[in-house]
Formats: sequence, structure tokens, C-alpha cells
Amino acid sequence: MKYLIALTAALISINTYAGDCPELEGRYPKCKSEIRDIRGEYIVEQYLKDDVMFYQIYYNDDETNESRTDAIRTDGKLESRKERLPRVGIKVRIDSRSRCVPGAVVSDADVFFLGKQVGTFKTKIYVEDGTLYSNLDGQYLGKPLSKRIVCTQE
Repeated sequence: MKYLIALTAALISINTYAGDCPELEGRYPKCKSEIRDIRGEYIVEQYLKDDVMFYQIYYNDDETNESRTDAIRTDGKLESRKERLPRVGIKVRIDSRSRCVPGAVVSDADVFFLGKQVGTFKTKIYVEDGTLYSNLDGQYLGKPLSKRIVCTQE
């Protein structure tokens, strides 16, 4: 009986947690940003592991032949990675925490260069009517930054 209660509680916990995370999985080949059309595609995979939803987001740029992969775990734990900023070419450390909110994945990130914080961002990713939205807002070097990417499956 104790086993059945524990199993039921675990299943309810998984279903409740998974219910907060959106279904983002898919291939989105037609993307636009506020600045220009993006020639490439976003591919999103997602899976549940140890009660945590994970998202793998692949971006393949047809113009530059560059590929990029972002891994997002939605349990709110701090993740740190080093990354080269594409337009300025410098390496920075990015500390981020991600979580699911109803219908979206939200990430908060702090950016550091040579140990000093130089930026802070909030990203919200969600799908609405088959369209993937990625909204980034924040500041970098004291200047506001806002970036919108919209990708469709057709």
C-alpha cells in the first residue's frame, strides 16, 4: 500500500511538473528577427528526465553554415557556460537559471567578462498556433537590448 501511494504521488508530481512546461518540440525552418529574415532553422527537442524537463535547441544558419546548440534544464538550478559573442568576438561567462511557467520556458541570465558583470537578460520561449517565439530583453554594457525571433513550421 505504501508503494502504491508513493508511486501515485510520483506520477502526480511528474504530470503536474510536465503540465507546466510547454510543448516546443518541432522543426521551425522559416524564421524572422526584428532586424532581418534568418536563413536557417530552429529544431527543438524535449524530454523529461528525473522529473525535470530538458530542451535541446539547435540552430542551423544556412548563410554562414554555423550551428549552435542550447541546452535548457527547467529546474531553476544555476548553469554556467562560456560563450564567444558572435558580433564582438569576446568570450564571456553566462550564468543562467531556467524554469517553466504555464505555456513558456523562461530563463534569467547574467553575463560576465573578466569577472565583472556586463549584462543581464530574460528570455521567454513559447509556441502559439504552431509559431515559435523567442523574446529576449535585458541590458548589455548599460544599454537596453531587445530581440524578437519568430519561427514558423511552414
